[in-house]
Amino acid sequence: MRKAFGAVELLLVIVVITILYFTCFHSNYGRSNPFDDNAKINSQQEVIDDKIQQIEDTKALRKRIEENLNKGY
Repeated sequence: MRKAFGAVELLLVIVVITILYFTCFHSNYGRSNPFDDNAKINSQQEVIDDKIQQIEDTKALRKRIEENLNKGY
């Protein structure tokens, strides 16, 4: 009886793992690799941070130009 119960548990674990595998990595309707999303988000965040830095640099440059114009240089 104990061997039969162990075989049923093993079969159940295999079925659950198979379902999870196909759900996460072989979905026709969703993403193909759920772990790719994190890399995409990080790269988009880097692009946004770069753009924000460019805007701040442009504002600082504009401020210096205005100060120089007001001083008469």
